[in-house]
Amino acid sequence: MEMALKKRYVIFFGCLTALCSGGLSGFIFPPFHGAFLGYAAFVSFLIFLFFNERSKKELFWYSYIFGFAFFAACFSWINNALLVDEERLGSFVPLTVFAIGSFFGLFWAIPAAVSGFFRNIYSRMLSFAGVFVFMEWVRSFIFTGFPWNLLGTALAFDVRLIAGAKYIGTYGLSLCLLLFCLGISLILVCLLKRQWCWQSLGFVLVPFGFVLAASFSFESVDDLSGLTVRLVQPSIPQTLKWNKESLYQNFRKYIDLSKENSLDDVDVVVWGETASPYFLDHDAEHLSELLEAVPDKGFLLTGVLRLSMENGVIIPYNSMFVINHEGQIKDYYDKAHLVPFGEYLPFREYLPEFMHSVADIIGDLGQGEKHKNIRVAGLPLMGGAICYESIFPKDVINQKNRPEILVVLANDGWYGISAGPYQHFVAAQMRAIEEGITVIRSGNNGISGVIAPNGEVLGVIRLDEVGVSDVKLPKVLFVKTLYGQYGNAIPLILILLVLLLAIATNFGVFLKFKNTTYGL
Repeated sequence: MEMALKKRYVIFFGCLTALCSGGLSGFIFPPFHGAFLGYAAFVSFLIFLFFNERSKKELFWYSYIFGFAFFAACFSWINNALLVDEERLGSFVPLTVFAIGSFFGLFWAIPAAVSGFFRNIYSRMLSFAGVFVFMEWVRSFIFTGFPWNLLGTALAFDVRLIAGAKYIGTYGLSLCLLLFCLGISLILVCLLKRQWCWQSLGFVLVPFGFVLAASFSFESVDDLSGLTVRLVQPSIPQTLKWNKESLYQNFRKYIDLSKENSLDDVDVVVWGETASPYFLDHDAEHLSELLEAVPDKGFLLTGVLRLSMENGVIIPYNSMFVINHEGQIKDYYDKAHLVPFGEYLPFREYLPEFMHSVADIIGDLGQGEKHKNIRVAGLPLMGGAICYESIFPKDVINQKNRPEILVVLANDGWYGISAGPYQHFVAAQMRAIEEGITVIRSGNNGISGVIAPNGEVLGVIRLDEVGVSDVKLPKVLFVKTLYGQYGNAIPLILILLVLLLAIATNFGVFLKFKNTTYGL
């Protein structure tokens, strides 16, 4: 009886440790990234997980609880979108938190359970790292994908630390960071036991050496002699953005901000996602009024809803228009990767009765041509991405006909003053480095700025700030990168090598171990 009670206490405190460390580990990401608290919690959990004799079942459940808290905390900003319409959707906040944690917790639990098939601490850690990053890659496409807060983005507090993304991508940086943290946990346990294991140096020095070496390749942008773009961020609260009484006022705010300073030296004015509440391809009056914001010899890039008649049915698209000073729509891009439960409702016809009220709120938008380039005489070849399309590694530009600029229109007003807009911006920063492309990011609210191919941010407008920013683009808009050429084949090969090393280590090919479970 006493033994059973003691076991229950151990399980309870183990679950509590996993839950607390999971929630606190979210502090490794923007806007807190680099915070000691987050890394301390993360490394502490790795020690708790691997330096005790654990069954596969224990590895799975402790990691699942950690992952539940980790993702529930990291993605808590999603609830702000529901609270925009609190009266109708506010009651779904607890369900959303539970659903997010329950599903995404598996992406921690599965790698931990797999590691249980390995016999010693080193092979367990290697297998855990390899499978975890593989699961990050799976997260980019399963159920349409949501690769938000990939572990490698935690290094973005210093642009030099993420320079290696041009070689191995964000997934590769995730592998480096996880191996490094596992190595730190090994070293700390060694120090506590007053013994030394030289194997821990491999976990630390290899990833640290790569990140350090890649940081030396970082070169600041010197030549800013390209086009001049004007970013416009009105920071309109989401509660007012589609308010009928505020629509025209919002529209005028964009126009007035755009022409607040002279447009004489501006080539392109850039507005955010759905900046225009009017269907400009069918609304000559508001299109004509908008010309006040277009440079005489330049263009306006704006987010807008576009209407298309298809098979006798009117389909709305979340689009980006390029408009010249004569009011001509020179080209457009339609959002191709739509947000489930935001821009369309999966399995709408199969939803239970209690979900019908939600289904009535969410309309289905049309899906555009994937990776369609924007071609306009007088402008570089441009790729388009609207809002969360920019979070997908190796899936943001046309790989066969690579553009020189990626234009990202966003609206992070949905997420309020939270971590979400910071994390969203860092995703665009990672895409710039991976692909070696200049990214122009403009939002209704959030963070707007130009990101050079090296990841350097120019002319930033910060979260909730109302203003404009004139930015000279780098003369060199696009550079070739190793990751841009070979894509996810590179991190997948690295994952395979780590898993092969785990298997070899498990069978003592390189090292002999005194015990086979968790000792050093």
